[in-house]
Amino acid sequence: MKTFETDGLTLEQVAPFTWEIEQTGGMNVPARVLASESLLEEIADDKSLEQLQNVAHLPGIESPALAMPDAHQGYGFPVGGVAAISAEDGVISPGGVGYDINCLAGDSEVVLSFGRRRQIEDLAPDFATENARVIGDRPIDSSIQLFTTDEKPVVEVATETGDRIEASPDHPFRTPDGMVTVEELQEGDTVSVHPFEGLPDETPPAKTVLTAEDFADEDPQLVRALEKRDLLPLKTDDDAFNHLLKLLGFHTGDGSFSGSQTWFYGDPADLESIQDDIEALGFTPSKIYERERTHTIDGESFERTEYSVRATASSVAALLKRLGAPEGRKVESTFGVPAFLDQLAGWQQALYLSAFFGAEMSRPDTASATNFYAPTVSHNRLERVESAGKDFLTALKSLLGDLGIETNEIETVERTERAGGTSVRFRFGVSSTPDNLIRFFTRVGYRYNEAKQKRALQAAQYLKAKERHIQLRASIANEAATLADGGEPIGSIEDRFDAVNRRFLERSIYDQREGRPRPAADFPDFETFADRHPVAEDMTIPVEIASITSAGTKPVYDIGVEHDAHNFVANGFVVSNCGVRMIRTNLTREDLAGKEEQLVDALFEAVPSGLGAGGVIQGTTSTIESILDRGMQWALEEGYAVESDLEHCEDNGFREEADPSMVSEEAKNRGRKQIGSLGSGNHFLEVQEVTDVYEEEVADAFGLEPNQLVVLIHCGSRGLGHQVCTDYLRKIEKRHGDLLESLPDRELAAAPAGSELAAEYYGAMNAAINFAWVNRQLITYQTRQTFAEVFDRDWQDMEMDLLYDVAHNIAKKETHEIDGEEKELYVHRKGATRAFPAGHPDVPEQYRDVGQPVIIPGSMGAGSYVLRGGEHSMERSFGSTAHGAGRLMSRTQAKQEFWGEDVQEELESRDHIYVRAQSGATIAEEAPGVYKDIDEVIRVSKELGIGDPVARTFPVLNIKG
Repeated sequence: MKTFETDGLTLEQVAPFTWEIEQTGGMNVPARVLASESLLEEIADDKSLEQLQNVAHLPGIESPALAMPDAHQGYGFPVGGVAAISAEDGVISPGGVGYDINCLAGDSEVVLSFGRRRQIEDLAPDFATENARVIGDRPIDSSIQLFTTDEKPVVEVATETGDRIEASPDHPFRTPDGMVTVEELQEGDTVSVHPFEGLPDETPPAKTVLTAEDFADEDPQLVRALEKRDLLPLKTDDDAFNHLLKLLGFHTGDGSFSGSQTWFYGDPADLESIQDDIEALGFTPSKIYERERTHTIDGESFERTEYSVRATASSVAALLKRLGAPEGRKVESTFGVPAFLDQLAGWQQALYLSAFFGAEMSRPDTASATNFYAPTVSHNRLERVESAGKDFLTALKSLLGDLGIETNEIETVERTERAGGTSVRFRFGVSSTPDNLIRFFTRVGYRYNEAKQKRALQAAQYLKAKERHIQLRASIANEAATLADGGEPIGSIEDRFDAVNRRFLERSIYDQREGRPRPAADFPDFETFADRHPVAEDMTIPVEIASITSAGTKPVYDIGVEHDAHNFVANGFVVSNCGVRMIRTNLTREDLAGKEEQLVDALFEAVPSGLGAGGVIQGTTSTIESILDRGMQWALEEGYAVESDLEHCEDNGFREEADPSMVSEEAKNRGRKQIGSLGSGNHFLEVQEVTDVYEEEVADAFGLEPNQLVVLIHCGSRGLGHQVCTDYLRKIEKRHGDLLESLPDRELAAAPAGSELAAEYYGAMNAAINFAWVNRQLITYQTRQTFAEVFDRDWQDMEMDLLYDVAHNIAKKETHEIDGEEKELYVHRKGATRAFPAGHPDVPEQYRDVGQPVIIPGSMGAGSYVLRGGEHSMERSFGSTAHGAGRLMSRTQAKQEFWGEDVQEELESRDHIYVRAQSGATIAEEAPGVYKDIDEVIRVSKELGIGDPVARTFPVLNIKG
């Protein structure tokens, strides 16, 4: 019998295209791969075979654990894996449906909104109410939608600037070439860091700052406007209060009142951030104004462009004044630091301080090539209110001290005679010791001043690099002195250390250097460092990895954010954070000629795509409950579907076992914003041409013929389904930890059949399946409307009927014959497709004589196939076959191998395929060369009799998620 050897593993060919791994150790059944030799070689290139063996350990699994011809590495289960498990005494596994987790060590500190930081493990209780710092076009806050935990081997990544983080090898890190997993990085590679770390996330005191009584002398309409926006009563633990602290700090420096209007002055980009905060309070800011102003200082006149924005609502001015914003001429005012600041959490104090410093503090600047001046605050008051000015600066110094920031003494810089009286200028600085400056720049910094903040973050990274360099030299100096004391000659010591020269060693050994060594002569000055480490518009800085070392196995955690950048900031590093249907038409390729770009652009506009994309509709709580409960029946009732759509869905587009009450509020909230969206990854909408028909009778039953246009839609339950997996994995870890400990991979986490948790998960999963059908139906609805507009015909006239909709990632209760006995099983199909043969009662009546339609997408350049369930599918694969071509390389590798714009250009010029996507990286990730040979996958399916090819289609237009 033929065998296949790979990495110490032997697979025996037990039948044509059937390779078996012997049942050994804790495996309950053998593991079997359905593939040709060429496909098997590709499957063996990753961890698919190891994962398949692990699946065979699951309790109650029936022989064998299967991998389809398109199998590739997944999480827990291989993608393309099929496992049939007893519904009586087995388990049901979220990992067998689809799950993705890559994690950070628990002490990794995540930057949250308002400059707070918290260890990721401490986010568990309230992550759904938190917002994390996301790096998009600029730093922005985004709601956290999921929280996951696991236990995994981790590595420590350290950079040239001393940044450190522990992460699982599969965790993606931001690099100049996009997201790259740690296991694909090495020393000398570059990662992007966002050095601002913020302050610990203390709970602010719940104190009332303002009530309606404080506005007794105002128009009652103003009070009603504030109450309507939940700004009265105003408490210190309100989010609105935090926005006000920033506006108050900046306005104290660079703001003014004009009647009932509030003005802020700054650069346009900074004023946009102020606009955002005004909007966050519920008010509409003005546009950004621009005007030329003439200024005179010490008799010298000059012109400059002044930019400003205003809040026109009188209630904004009233709020800021009562919070302590100075009125009139500040130089003659007695204003001070608001008294309530002393009682706030440190991060809240920093909101006020950093905004004031953004307006009034000097930018970071060098006193010499490698050292910095103390950033200073200058402040002017007339002599008659001199004490108030000094008290103001004293209070600022005190607040900084409470935050661990050292300052210099206040000095009186000058007294100047002016028309209104003698003006006194005070000044103090932030102590310029490196550690102190790093703390200030990374914990407080400059809000509403992008230029100063960029310079501060760059300076912090430089000082960290310099400190790491000096520490290394100090360590070498100490070790050299110790070796010399032990009698080792200096020549031998010199051979040990490449990082220093002989003169340095001699001084360390003989001259008894006082204090720490200075930087080496070749250590770059700040300006050179800044050129090599530019700050991007998104406030990230490229730095080199100094080391990657194993850190053992630890509890690990991950979060996911709503924002489509899909990342978050931890320890300064930027890290990351289905099914298919076919629609027929009576159009031909010739009907589309000349309209390709019009149609692809219209579809791209009509169908939301990409990470975090909104949906066709924004559902209410009631809407999402109805969708989860009734699936396609809801779409029919709401006018998004017709009766024939339901007839041509697997299970008529409705799982009666669905239980919306078992779906968490977090999952429902995620789904509510994404109803009718493609998502990302390998999800797509594709207009295709039928190029080949292999079985005319079956094709006729399916309504397919050569030259016909069809539409393929591949997507799933979006964030809702992911959250369901997340929720139940956490529950399984808590309730069935003993079972988890007995499995070879924690990502196989499973609940015992018959248990309360198994029933809860099955109800939630079926609700997610209902959601997925509706998601694809709303995309279908948009597609039909778009075709109608472009071709100026009703969609019914174009016979845009649903051929079939089948799930790809699912665990279903099905009855199969095992050893001559009918048995109820949980059939897990992870990246596999149901493929029931002719005559099966679950096949729609219209197709029952020929078999269930099976839709297998290929790559953008290789086409797709329509199959029918093969006559041997029940006995050989539990009624399953492949679900696609199967990946050959990771998304990261794909982006390294391909350039999205080149792929797009080549597809259009060579194959006349028009592709649209949210980014070039998305196209690169799905380039034709990324996938296995779809023709070989289909050939194996046919030879095994688990899926027979009926027709082939080739892409014309493609919308990528």
